[in-house]
Amino acid sequence: MASLAELARDIALQRSLLLYRLAVEAARGGDYDHARRLVEHALELLKRMRLRKPYPLRRLVCRNCGAPLIHGVTARVRLREGRVVVTCLLCGYIRRFPFRAPGERGAAGPRAEEA
Repeated sequence: MASLAELARDIALQRSLLLYRLAVEAARGGDYDHARRLVEHALELLKRMRLRKPYPLRRLVCRNCGAPLIHGVTARVRLREGRVVVTCLLCGYIRRFPFRAPGERGAAGPRAEEA
């Protein structure tokens, strides 16, 4: 049986993801201020319960203005030289994430051994 603390953490995580989904819906409807408030509440809940941010709240929220980043609505996404460049269309903040193309190998790949 799960302890009361584990149960509270699980509920907090589920609630924060629900708040994020509601923020995305609000942003798609054009209510960006309400979407920001919902994201703030989700992050506050996680902080209060001392939980790590799940993926959507880590990568899909603008670090500058707190708006949910929705491709084509509140964010522009471009692929540039091994990076994904995400630009917030509300405040102009730019984030870059490294990525490897499918089939691309690093220096430790089998081709490096053949040389």
